[in-house]
Amino acid sequence: MAYTVETLIENCGKIKKVPPSLVSNYEKFLNFFLPKNLQTLTILLPYEMMDESEKIREAVMKTRPSCIVKILVDKDSKEIVFCL
Repeated sequence: MAYTVETLIENCGKIKKVPPSLVSNYEKFLNFFLPKNLQTLTILLPYEMMDESEKIREAVMKTRPSCIVKILVDKDSKEIVFCL
């Protein structure tokens, strides 16, 4: 998993990190946070947020319907990492 995460971050065009405590409503946050013309998005979640992955995927699909979403979980991460 560490190799995949490192490779993902190296190949990412733009990285944005957000502490989970900053997000109370995924849909509103993502609508504000994500670029309007986003086509692919990879999200790296802390292990503790694994149960939230489907909620986050659904929120992205509602705000950016044409976006392809990949969600990965990292046991060492403490922040939500968006790879744009």
